Amino acid sequence: MFLQPETHAITEEQLINEVRAIYAGLVMVEKKCIEIDKQQSNNADGLKELQWQALIALHRTLLHEHHDFFLASNHPAASVVLRKLADKYSMPARMWRYGIHSFLELLRKKLPASLEHMLSYIYMAYSMMTLLLESVPAFERTWIECLGDLARYRMAIEEIDMSERDKWSGVARQWYSKAADKSPEVGRIQHHLAVLARPNLLQQLFYYSKSLTSIQPFTNARDSIALVFGPLLDASKPVNKSNPEILIKFVKVHGLFFRRGEVSKALPLAKSFLDQLDDHIESVGAIFREQGVYISSSNYAAIFDYGQSDSKLFPMFDSKNLAQESKQEIVDAACAYWANPPCQQTAISLREIPENLDLRFHTSDHVASYASHLAFYTLELVLERIGDRDVLPYAHVSLAFLWCISLVPKSMEYIQADVPWARIASFLNSLIKSEKGKEKTDTDEFPVNETSKQLPEDFLIRGLAWSQLYYPEDFFDEIADEEERSVEAPSVVIPRTKRCLWLGLNIAKLNCWIKYDDEKRRFFATSFTEELAGLTEGHQVLSRHNEQHDVDTKMTGV
Repeated sequence: MFLQPETHAITEEQLINEVRAIYAGLVMVEKKCIEIDKQQSNNADGLKELQWQALIALHRTLLHEHHDFFLASNHPAASVVLRKLADKYSMPARMWRYGIHSFLELLRKKLPASLEHMLSYIYMAYSMMTLLLESVPAFERTWIECLGDLARYRMAIEEIDMSERDKWSGVARQWYSKAADKSPEVGRIQHHLAVLARPNLLQQLFYYSKSLTSIQPFTNARDSIALVFGPLLDASKPVNKSNPEILIKFVKVHGLFFRRGEVSKALPLAKSFLDQLDDHIESVGAIFREQGVYISSSNYAAIFDYGQSDSKLFPMFDSKNLAQESKQEIVDAACAYWANPPCQQTAISLREIPENLDLRFHTSDHVASYASHLAFYTLELVLERIGDRDVLPYAHVSLAFLWCISLVPKSMEYIQADVPWARIASFLNSLIKSEKGKEKTDTDEFPVNETSKQLPEDFLIRGLAWSQLYYPEDFFDEIADEEERSVEAPSVVIPRTKRCLWLGLNIAKLNCWIKYDDEKRRFFATSFTEELAGLTEGHQVLSRHNEQHDVDTKMTGV
């Protein structure tokens, strides 16, 4: 029989004393780090090897002090008060700011002489974060985002081995995607993904615009997206040739919207994009499934004027205001409102071909009106591709947007005359005719696939201000990992079709723009949409052909 060492359970008082002692030491080291980092940032001279070693040792000590603090304050025997100390004193943020970020910025300023030391410290900090991710899960979201930031630092300083750079870019993207899953409403994380999207202009536009129109917008993204648009709109600057010409034009239009540029420059670019769109969809095939989501989402962000402070639409989707009513109450209120719809479109009078070539987009409503025209002309062209499953994600996102917008009536009044309602009805009818759409979809219950709840595009539009009205609360409780969701099986066309039909039926239940005939199993546009079409006369600045006349989809007198 072996003798066991005598053990005693740690008491609350002992834990408190331990945490106090750790915190006192941590504060001393933290002050020293702040002082030296500031001092060296203003020092133009290089540092000697021993000085670098001393600095690394000091910052490493600070990280270890933080580690000890987190372990002690999150000990199983710790009280609720003790567990809240890390939040109370902003310890995760302080650890990142003073223990890692400030020092990495100092190292970056001293490149290339500091390269080896910077690599060493990145790896050390990365190891510490992975350790904290396992041992202190209470701050999991913070650790995941920090790991993404460290991987991005590692990527940024790699200028020789491009495969190594790509590897770390992928690592950063994985961590940020995990962070987005944990905090889909946080625009800051979408900003991180936008930075990693270089040199893909369309992806950058999507993620930056999502960052600005998320439930919690990240306004600093304005400066970042301006750095994309600046060179792009400068004729003297070359554009990365890896981007297709049609998509360059599309992003330029958004650049002119965002920067309140000249209307006379935006219109020909938009027309050229629209003229080439059908051929582009045909040529890229399945690639358009993802591209279509980026294009549609960016267009709808433009209607919100990218969350600008003078936007009237974006505040309508403030989460605090929407949370004051249940989803059913919001739907019921919308049904009541649209029972007697006003035939109007806010700000459409601002949209005209400019006589003055120097006329710029001057207000948020001005941008929203032109953006609405572009968005729904694009949608009309996409929906003309009946039977093309590659446009289904675009259709799904657009129908989801229209459903959510219809639940906030004043926002729908900014776009309703531009929406190609007859074309939408035709497209939905084609889905009913298809084998994939024969099952009954007329149900209030959100359609969920048996094998996988989410469609790939669900993760892309999740967290946007408008999409909070779309998904059930528990819809993302169980999700596939990033690799699994990025592989699209051919069978996904079935749940995607069901989702489009479900959205179409819900919009039809508002009895305003489209209706559904149960006996004939057909959608049709209402006579009200003909009245709305009259509002657009004289404001079709993209020379839109007014084809709201399908005999299959229009029924007069209803």
